[in-house]
Amino acid sequence: MNIQKTLKIPLSCPVYRKYCSKIEENVYKPVKKSGKSHTTKINNFFRKDPDLAEIKEFIPEKYLDCKRKTLTDNLYLICAKIARRTVRHVMPAIKNNTNQIVCETNAGLGFISSELLRKKIPLIRLYESCPEFREMLKDFDKEYKGKVEIFTKDLFLLHRYSWMDKIDHSNRVELLLKNVPRKKWTDEPCMTLIGPMSKIDFIKYLMRCLTLQSDIVTYGRVQIFAIMRPKFFTLLDASPKDNLHTYTWTTVLFQLFFDYELLEKFDRDRFLPWETASNKSPKRYVDTIDRNKMYLVKINFKKDLPVPTEDLLPLYFFVQHFFHRGRRRVIQTVEKWVPGGGLNIILPQLGHENYCQNMDIMTTFGELTPQQILGVFREMRCCDKYENSPFKAMIESQMMKLETIETDLHENAILHKTLAEDIEVKINE
Repeated sequence: MNIQKTLKIPLSCPVYRKYCSKIEENVYKPVKKSGKSHTTKINNFFRKDPDLAEIKEFIPEKYLDCKRKTLTDNLYLICAKIARRTVRHVMPAIKNNTNQIVCETNAGLGFISSELLRKKIPLIRLYESCPEFREMLKDFDKEYKGKVEIFTKDLFLLHRYSWMDKIDHSNRVELLLKNVPRKKWTDEPCMTLIGPMSKIDFIKYLMRCLTLQSDIVTYGRVQIFAIMRPKFFTLLDASPKDNLHTYTWTTVLFQLFFDYELLEKFDRDRFLPWETASNKSPKRYVDTIDRNKMYLVKINFKKDLPVPTEDLLPLYFFVQHFFHRGRRRVIQTVEKWVPGGGLNIILPQLGHENYCQNMDIMTTFGELTPQQILGVFREMRCCDKYENSPFKAMIESQMMKLETIETDLHENAILHKTLAEDIEVKINE
């Protein structure tokens, strides 16, 4: 709209210039965002709680300054009360097992370790990648001489260090697991690991280690008290009743390999750093996610594995590739990879505690529980044509690929060493 023509005012008129300046101010003036800044919110949060106000000065600024839009690798507990509640759940599981390593990863200010030491646990190992926190944790050794070991890595990132070991043929994993006792699988856990778990990559790594019988699994069973995000627990605890974005092949393998229990829920704001709430719709997970909480979950490898050790890798590939997104039909998929196996699925030859009684050609993997999927695998495994099947050939091919990759990495260790060092620097930042 031409204001001069509409109002019939000369361009040189002061009224015109004054009127236009007001219009421009209204149109182009930046809109102030409502609400308090992150700095104000976090300052108020610490100010309201006297116990938290006392420890604020010991927390590195990088965990206070900004809200994170992506999931961080490390979360830190800043509340001594939550540490005490956590230790109350931990103690019954460790007090009678003296031959193990008890450790806290993402130790931060060491609240959990402090409570464990007060409970007369003879030795605590702290894994901490943040230099500022590590410097403060050294005070533990003064008060509890000889009862504390400090390592400069986050054990929940062990999968990354394992990968880097393959790149430069180093021994990071071995050093991080130094003096962990080697036990039989049916013995008590060789290690109890406690701390906030930002992601579940470590859980996936444990499942791969189990199937390959490598790395940390060679020491025995590992027990974890993980403080995790509700959405990840929801994924691990899902069932066929949930949508297929939640009930995945990871869910199936987790429930087959681990015993687990939700112990308690904590307030999310007692863990740093805070994060920006995602604007995305929570379609990927069930609608009951409690975003303002963190869940304390006890996780332990099953003493009795679902299949013999030699069948763990075939089971892993079976679930990972056949389940896919849950929409593949069971009988057709099995018949394609193990000819004749479809008949065993319809008319099972083995005894099962929980087998799908209404299996037909329309049944999909997403409709079956983990135990029912295990039953399908066992029936396929006992088929006469299994040993010469395309599925068996695929397993052997995958094993050859793994061996080829590791051999190539070994031969080029010097060339890859710089890459591994660069990655390690980024992890420790």
